[in-house]
Amino acid sequence: MRLIQSITTQAWSAGFRAISARCEFCERSMTLRHFSAQKAGIRMHGRWYCSSSCFASAAEEKLSELATSWPEPASRLERMPLGLMLVSQGLLSSTEFKAAMGEQREAGVEIGELLVRRGSVSEKQITAVRATQWGCPVFAAPKYPMQSKINIPSALMRLYSMIPLHYVAATNMLLVGFVHNVEYGLLYAIEKMTECKTQPCFVTPSDYQTQMQEIEQAKERSGGTTASELKFESVHSSAEMARILCNYGAHLEADEAIIGKCKEYLWARLKCGPRDVDLLFRAG
Repeated sequence: MRLIQSITTQAWSAGFRAISARCEFCERSMTLRHFSAQKAGIRMHGRWYCSSSCFASAAEEKLSELATSWPEPASRLERMPLGLMLVSQGLLSSTEFKAAMGEQREAGVEIGELLVRRGSVSEKQITAVRATQWGCPVFAAPKYPMQSKINIPSALMRLYSMIPLHYVAATNMLLVGFVHNVEYGLLYAIEKMTECKTQPCFVTPSDYQTQMQEIEQAKERSGGTTASELKFESVHSSAEMARILCNYGAHLEADEAIIGKCKEYLWARLKCGPRDVDLLFRAG
């Protein structure tokens, strides 16, 4: 993103194809050579902005709109509690269930994790019951690490205990694995940010940890010392978020920006050629 201060550039006529672009914010236009058009200004959600001030203003409007809106609603279907499902399937006795519930209230841990820790059930059994709760399949991750071509910020994967497992280019479908429950708001955000369709499934905690470690190690190996993910916990003003996004966009010479919302965070993605850089701002 080579954001300019003025747009006095004249049309090129020495054998180059001219491309006219009109800024969506100030409505000024400029004519560019075909090979430089991608590097002038920046696109955001299908619209082109000519300068840093125009992009920052448009980004502030978008961030302010998302900050005050609700994320895509989650499914409201009533589901039988995990413990009761385990009892109904004969995997847990009523006595074990009551004892676990008492311990859970004191320890404040998730019931499935507690039952596995106590040795009452296996994590595969817990995962299978969770999948039944949500009407989703169980994905048995292979022993070797899997890598999806669709990048999701590690902070979101940790926050929601989810992981991108497999992308099918032919159908533009991304298989997303969850450990505890399906976060439909997150799936909606992924679809908006990546333009792919998503399909939820469940994975065991062990498979999740294995795949997560591999993804983070792969990011470290490929990214070196250059960050591909930045998180801002104390920036709440839409104007400040837009300023930060604009500064990073100009520094990285980004071609495109995409902004979405995912529950606790506003998620901005800067596309810099083949590389993506994600900025996460805690909403509110």
